Amino acid sequence: MPLLTLIGGFLVKLLGSGIVAPVLAYLGKRSDNGVLTNGQNVTGDVTVAQAQLTAYVEERKVIAQERAEQHLSPWTAWMIPTAFGFCMIHFGAIVLDSTFRFNWQVAKLPAPYDAMESAIVLSVIGVAGIAPTVRRIFAR
Repeated sequence: MPLLTLIGGFLVKLLGSGIVAPVLAYLGKRSDNGVLTNGQNVTGDVTVAQAQLTAYVEERKVIAQERAEQHLSPWTAWMIPTAFGFCMIHFGAIVLDSTFRFNWQVAKLPAPYDAMESAIVLSVIGVAGIAPTVRRIFAR
């Protein structure tokens, strides 16, 4: 029994300090290097994200300022409502004439302008943003 205890103690000492300790030290050092590298990557990502966000905010401020300057102009403030009104009247006449056959013979706009008219009507109504998505969903 004492011989078995002596051999067991030797094996524990050999495996504990001779093999296991250096392996654990190597793994700990490798883990520390990985943590350091990942920390540097995260710091870089945060810096890039902050720079992108700052640039985006500045861009939106410039766009908002340009829109505010254009919107406050008395020379151009009437143009958008007037264009929308004409487009709605024309679009409505086309729809009513083709739906109920009133025989008004309302001429449809030529190729580039018909898309503009529908874009104006849809954008002012507020569905221009979701219209392509809805078309894609129901086209399949």
